[in-house]
Amino acid sequence: MIPVTGEKWAVHAEAYATLIAEHLRPETRWLDAGTGTRILEEDLDALENWLVEHSGMTVGMDVCVSHHRNIRTLVAGSIYELPFADGSFDLVTCNMVMEHLGEPVKAVTEIARVLARGGALVVNTPNLWNYGVFTNAILTKVMPEKIRLRLVRASDSREPEDIFPVRYCANTLRQLSSVLTVGGLRLQRASILPQQRPFLSASAPLEKLLMKLTPGVRLLASARKEA
Repeated sequence: MIPVTGEKWAVHAEAYATLIAEHLRPETRWLDAGTGTRILEEDLDALENWLVEHSGMTVGMDVCVSHHRNIRTLVAGSIYELPFADGSFDLVTCNMVMEHLGEPVKAVTEIARVLARGGALVVNTPNLWNYGVFTNAILTKVMPEKIRLRLVRASDSREPEDIFPVRYCANTLRQLSSVLTVGGLRLQRASILPQQRPFLSASAPLEKLLMKLTPGVRLLASARKEA
């Protein structure tokens, strides 16, 4: 059984992992595109290990990648020009990647190319219609990037090298569904994950009100290539 904790702090990562698990088989060829250094967030080591162990082959790909906690096969490349042959994978995952893409349809089209028939894409990405995400989108356009990055780091403790420019071109349910369909995949499931806590403790009272008005903070979706 998949080792989820059920803890509120882990609900987003565990929902994403559970959706991935639905597509894993002993023979599954899995590409984690835009992989970073982990599959999930910290403190979910057992779940990360379980996912990799239940895949037949796991490959991590990013523009620049030198190490990864779980994935041993790492490849440098662009999501717009994946360095793999047609039909190479049964599963592709994109965790917190879509929001950075200026041409998401081009990326999904390329993912569809490397998917085998019947293969699936699983996406986890911010929901633009959340007050915090929408604010970040506006700040991206009006604030110097160095200052915006300091604010982002204050809210989630990421290192500077792990924070990238955002585009939010596929970050509403309607946009994401359209991108997946136009890119050549058939949408299977799309949902909005609720926000669990304020971004900043200093503004928690105001944020708790805003959380009621814009409760969804993540988009989780899966789509298949026709068999």
